[in-house]
Amino acid sequence: MAAKSKDLDKPTLTDALQKNKDGENVDTLTENYFAVSVLRDFILPDLLDKDTVELLYWAGKNLSRQLILDMESLPELFSKAGFGQLEITKQTPSSYTYKLTGPEVKQRFDTNNDDPEFSLETGIIAETVEKTIAAYCLGTYTVNSKAKSVSIKIQIDRN
Repeated sequence: MAAKSKDLDKPTLTDALQKNKDGENVDTLTENYFAVSVLRDFILPDLLDKDTVELLYWAGKNLSRQLILDMESLPELFSKAGFGQLEITKQTPSSYTYKLTGPEVKQRFDTNNDDPEFSLETGIIAETVEKTIAAYCLGTYTVNSKAKSVSIKIQIDRN
């Protein structure tokens, strides 16, 4: 929530988007990052309060349905949307594990005092996998504050 940004030593969103002399983003954040972060990390949590995590997860699933995504298009979508760099790290018959990294993810850890949430991204991945493999899926995520990365696990229910 916005109240988390009180630490003056922490980088701010505007710091992250400052340009160097050549006009390039210093932190190589995507241009879309600022708008996405303001909505996801500040405005929506203030509006949704304790329901933020659940509603963003379902919003992610709904967004995936509207965008008609498949699993191969996820890394490109995540990059273009300013979510970070997404890669699949493990695949078993009952689950997929993804890793989300990059300057956008690092900035979210810095801005949110090492406690960012990634339910929107998890919902997008869960629904995309569900549509692609035609089986019910549930996504969960685990943050690694030290590495400033996120592991997203998609459990598959083939019953």
